[in-house]
Order: sequence, then C-alpha cells, then structure tokens
Amino acid sequence: WRARGPVFFVEDRVAMGKVFGLIKFRTLDAAALAALGPGPTHIKSLEDGHLTRMGRILHRWYLDELPQLINVVRGDMGLIGTRPWPIDAYEAELARGITRKKDMPSGLVGPVQSRKGAGDKELELDLAYWEAYKTYPGWKLLLLDMRILMRSAKVQLEHKGL
Repeated sequence: WRARGPVFFVEDRVAMGKVFGLIKFRTLDAAALAALGPGPTHIKSLEDGHLTRMGRILHRWYLDELPQLINVVRGDMGLIGTRPWPIDAYEAELARGITRKKDMPSGLVGPVQSRKGAGDKELELDLAYWEAYKTYPGWKLLLLDMRILMRSAKVQLEHKGL
C-alpha cells in the first residue's frame, strides 16, 4: 500500500530558458510523495531513502528517467546535452551571472551523466560541451555525442554513481 500512487512524476525544469514538465517514473513511496513541496524535492527524497521496491530497481538501472524520451520526442530537450535544471537552481545561477542552462541545449544524457562521480566538475564539463557545441563542425560534434552515449551506457551497466 505504501507504493500506491501515480506511475509518473512530473517536475518543472528549464531548458534553453523555457520551463517544461520533465517526466520520470515515480519511484517514491506514498508518504514521501505526499510530503513533496515545490522545487527539486524528488531528488532530496531519494537521498532520504523513500524509494519503493520497484523504485530501487528503476533507480539502480537509471530507468526512472526512461519516460524522458517523451520529452525528447516533444522537443522539450534533445537526446544529448546538459541536464535541464529545476527552476530555483536555474534562477540562482542566473542571479550569479551564469547562463549555461539558458544558452545550452539540454538532453537526456550529457557529459556529466557520462562521468558519474564528477559532480564537483559539473560546471566545467557543461562549459566544455557548450564550447564544443558552438565550435565543432557537425561531424566532430556527432563523434563527441557518440562518445558521450557510449560512456553513459558503460556508466549505466556498471552502476556507477549510485
């Protein structure tokens, strides 16, 4: 009974300066879901250990993000790019003069996800990708995106960053 609730979880995120609903499988138990407030609270609840049994499996294999393919098809974000951010984190960066999430394309996987455990280098990885996006010829950017996809698949299969 604790796991009952909607199948999907939608959280407002920002990509290229536009707000959209990022779709994920709901992985939290009913108590945690009922306690959610505004902002990126879903992430905090994951850290507090409120995952359902199925949620643990989905999260372990990164399958909780699979519904985001709907966001890709809708054009909310691409397959490769930087991760879309919660609105409050986006606004905090803008207030500090950092415009990476306003300027850069967002995606399901990106340089940060392909290097799990490099959280302290997130800004550096995002900015390096943005520079490549702006300057690389199409074929070279395609090769970079393919490397990111392959590294991301390896991270997923090895369960890194859990």
